[in-house]
Amino acid sequence: MLVDASWEEVQTGLLKHSRLLAGESISILEAAGRVSSEDLIADSDLPACNQSAVDGYAVADESPTGKGQYYITGHLDLGEISPLALKPGQAMGVLTGGNLPLGGRAVVPHEKVEIQNHYLRSREVIKPGNNIKPAGEDYVKGSQLLSRGSVLTPGDIGLLAAYGKTSVTVSRKPRVAVLCLSKHVVPWQSLPEPGQIRDSNGPLLSALVLQDGGLPVSIKNVSKTETSVKTVAAELLEQADILIMTGGTYAEGGNEARRLMEQLGAEIIYWDVPVQPGSHTGASVRNSQLLFALSGNPAACAVGYQLFVAPVLRAMQGLIPSGRRLKARCANGFAKKSSSRRFIRGHAGWDEEGWKVTVLPGQKPSMIRSLVNCNALIDMPAGSPPIEVGQDVSILLLNSLF
Repeated sequence: MLVDASWEEVQTGLLKHSRLLAGESISILEAAGRVSSEDLIADSDLPACNQSAVDGYAVADESPTGKGQYYITGHLDLGEISPLALKPGQAMGVLTGGNLPLGGRAVVPHEKVEIQNHYLRSREVIKPGNNIKPAGEDYVKGSQLLSRGSVLTPGDIGLLAAYGKTSVTVSRKPRVAVLCLSKHVVPWQSLPEPGQIRDSNGPLLSALVLQDGGLPVSIKNVSKTETSVKTVAAELLEQADILIMTGGTYAEGGNEARRLMEQLGAEIIYWDVPVQPGSHTGASVRNSQLLFALSGNPAACAVGYQLFVAPVLRAMQGLIPSGRRLKARCANGFAKKSSSRRFIRGHAGWDEEGWKVTVLPGQKPSMIRSLVNCNALIDMPAGSPPIEVGQDVSILLLNSLF
């Protein structure tokens, strides 16, 4: 078990227990944002044959006696194929995206030709290949269309459709359940009694899981006996790959979350990490399932999710676990020094001077305000002095599968 290990050491330990989920076949209409679990190779050229890039006339080689004139042998509608090849001195009308007759060496736009008595003369110099989309111009047979571990974009979906694919194999979404252990927290739909508060962590974690490609399966709040808590946790594990517990991570003389993990027969991977907020955190493994214990404070819960759970979710889908790390200048500074490593919630953006990040208001672990519009964490090393306005800092970009 790792104790007081660094975030990087803990992440390495977690990834050793993160299994890649099996693939599943889904409709391409549902595949945007999913992660491909296969390499897909083109089985034909795209386009499959030469096509016209404009409405006009496909022309063959010039006839030695044609004096720049081409006899129009007919017209092709979209989808039609000429049974005869063009001979020198001949032309055939074609449409944008339509097949070219064999022997066509260029296409002249219809607005660039003069026609008289079934003969056309071009008003521009005809160069071989002009206005032709050659076979394989987009993709040639044997090209890689999709790579394993790539997030499918709308462009990928269009490409799959162009090749007639109705389905694609993607990694199964990790199933995640959330269990709130705090006795004074009630479901967010409930009216709290004096001394109680609504659960914001359950919906918050559900939204984060969705954003990272996972599938939230249940949010439970328990405040009964320890036996019933164990029963609820066991039921959640029957339907989830990952169980996230919030609250109960630290109490004088006891630790409810860790005790529950041990009662469930889980092996502790790590406990307590010297970071702020949310240093009292841990994880365990039960068979192939991962159990996380995060702080009950909303901001600390969200930071713990980003540092420990999100990399695991990405790894289970075949993605690179770590998010993007960048250098950015701090627009407004941070007035506190930090004795331990601190992750500050911020909003990052790009301007003419490069990346910048603004420290968001409400940096207390218990406050939700710093999570609104948060798309980056400022990584403040242990022993750091306050951050000055304009100072370069290291940030982790959040909320990006790509």
